[in-house]
Amino acid sequence: MTRAVRVTLPAFAKINLGLTVLGTRADGFHELRTVFQSISLRDTLSFEHPAADLSLRIREPEKK
Repeated sequence: MTRAVRVTLPAFAKINLGLTVLGTRADGFHELRTVFQSISLRDTLSFEHPAADLSLRIREPEKK
């Protein structure tokens, strides 16, 4: 019998200290320049999957 796997993580809030809309990209979305600061306010996210091989991968954004 396979036991469900649960992963619980905090999702911290952030405030936007600066936002500049740089223009529209070819795909119709806008290019943005932002400055965020995380704060202690948070939600708790829980993920559950019935398979024992559940994994969660978090990647850092690519540096430009």
